[in-house]
Amino acid sequence: MIKKIPISIVMLFLLGGTFEKANAVERIVISSLPSELWYDNLFLMADTIDGNWMAHRNFTIQVGLGGGESVLLYHFPNWYNDKFTPKLFYEDLTGDNLKDIGVVLISGAGSGLSTKEIHLLNQIQDPNRRYEEVPVESINDAVKRLVKMERHGNLATILIGKKKHVVELSKFHYLPGTFSPSPGVGQEENYSEENGVLYGTTIVYISPAGHIGTLRIMYAWDEKMYKAKSVQFEEAEPFKD
Repeated sequence: MIKKIPISIVMLFLLGGTFEKANAVERIVISSLPSELWYDNLFLMADTIDGNWMAHRNFTIQVGLGGGESVLLYHFPNWYNDKFTPKLFYEDLTGDNLKDIGVVLISGAGSGLSTKEIHLLNQIQDPNRRYEEVPVESINDAVKRLVKMERHGNLATILIGKKKHVVELSKFHYLPGTFSPSPGVGQEENYSEENGVLYGTTIVYISPAGHIGTLRIMYAWDEKMYKAKSVQFEEAEPFKD
């Protein structure tokens, strides 16, 4: 559930005329990461959308507390979050001992659907501290590039490099008439940071209502973008009555 914090609480000011109508569009702090160091406090702000209180647009990232040049503000008017609270993290992802900002937005949500969009801002010191958004290979693009999936009757194959996974579909007890021509991804996604490494995960579906496993993607910084470095497949456990 999104916690609506008035901006005045963190001594922020309204940006870009965020109030269109009284009680219609409200600028809120949608997520935050507090720190004992004033310059490491993070706030993710956005506008509510009239008629859809769960969705948000017109984002701003604030780094630091206080005022004047001590606070860094980055505006992203085209960012959109469909519902629920975006994920915010602040970790060194490039190995340069400078913390980078990650924002995971929910691009689509509904019954059996949870797609994500990630934005990463690398920290740079040249010599002053600043942040710059950099490209990230999407989960779908990474799967298309690194994974080959096929179905032959009762068997689904997941080929990653030279490693081949064969999944017997009958043990999942899904209705055979609902099987897709080949396994697919994109209905349920997530991005996360673990020990300074970015990961993406997506469910592998064989029918609209049935999945057979999960792909876990490890990303690495190649000096230009965050690109998928490796993929692992974990087969799902069949449901037991």
